[in-house]
Amino acid sequence: MSTDKPDRLDLGDSDPDGPATHDENDAAGEGRSLTLRHDKDRGQSLAEQATMLYYRMTWRMPMHRLRLSGKLPLRLLAVPVDPVDGDRVQGMAVRAGYFLFRGLKKKHEKIDFADLKLPPQFEDYVHRFQWLRDLDTAASRDQAVPVAEKLISEWLDANGSVIRQPAWRPDNCGWRLLIWASHAPLILSSSDLIYRSKMLNNIARTARHLDRTADKANSSLGRLVAWSGVVAASLLLPEGRVRQIVGEAGLEKAMGEFFFADGGTVSRSPLNQMDSVILLSMLKQVYLARKVDAPPFLQEALNKAVPPLTALTHFDGTLGNWQGSGATSAEQVAQVVEASGVRARPLRQAREWGYQRVSSGRSVLVLDAAPPPIARMAVAGCASTLSFEFSNGDCRIISNCGGAGLVGATIPA
Repeated sequence: MSTDKPDRLDLGDSDPDGPATHDENDAAGEGRSLTLRHDKDRGQSLAEQATMLYYRMTWRMPMHRLRLSGKLPLRLLAVPVDPVDGDRVQGMAVRAGYFLFRGLKKKHEKIDFADLKLPPQFEDYVHRFQWLRDLDTAASRDQAVPVAEKLISEWLDANGSVIRQPAWRPDNCGWRLLIWASHAPLILSSSDLIYRSKMLNNIARTARHLDRTADKANSSLGRLVAWSGVVAASLLLPEGRVRQIVGEAGLEKAMGEFFFADGGTVSRSPLNQMDSVILLSMLKQVYLARKVDAPPFLQEALNKAVPPLTALTHFDGTLGNWQGSGATSAEQVAQVVEASGVRARPLRQAREWGYQRVSSGRSVLVLDAAPPPIARMAVAGCASTLSFEFSNGDCRIISNCGGAGLVGATIPA
């Protein structure tokens, strides 16, 4: 392979499918170029990994557990709406006694919540309680409450007082706190006062853990999720004014690390982009539930995050396969966009996000015109520069495989 590759990919201003002038959502800018990234394009150094390992080991020490102690809240101050529906099939599996994730199934009776022995993303699905959203979608409240309370009691027995990975990883804590709050009627309606107090105590402990660990999450998405959890806790638990000030400052900083200026994620992953839109939409609902004005940067981030996501959709609304992301149904994408409340045209030309979109009638071409994501920012990064997808209507004429991040997962037809 030749090593004398050009250092730049020049993108002109021409757009055969649109007018000669473009709005700020479309312009790549005359003479702009995408420079191949060299600086800091690596993973964590050995010293950084050792530092983080030591830091996580301190979670198990008595001092950290002591810091998580505090006043027991009597209730949540509000119950926000979950703006996204769960997966009905996965929810029916939970009701039937199984966890189902990407085609893998695990019986509840064989689960050890202290040591799940499942693929990493499956473990995250369990520890984040995303299955609670699925269960709430697939069952009535009377049907769901006994199942939810039984599984949560078992999880609390295994992980409630022991701070361990991955259950207490900052991003998992952030998602868990938001999902618990959004589905509080399923998990906090019990007449068992001991169970209820354990549940509320764990929510408070999770918030205190996030106070101290949010900035130490090992990815930009992880920090965004963790700081969102801090902000949500400040609004849902009593005496949260100081936590809210600190949390919103941390969240704004995390947004700057996670999003490019054009609204795309630094990992260049469509699934990460979807997760960020869901996350910020859930946090927005927490502010609405408390009847508190959200900071302007939250809505601004949502306004910017949706157009890059819809830029990767085809004519039928399905999402393309890029950077470890498999084909995603039009219904899922539409639901995420609706949850955000943002209506905007797809971002056709993006300098940082790097995906270029051309459409004509029922035909859509999406091209990756940027370098691979920076190693430390990528979750399942691929060297897909100059790859493209082409479709007409609901027919994928040329499609990507989605990358190595999908190995072992169920790939939709």
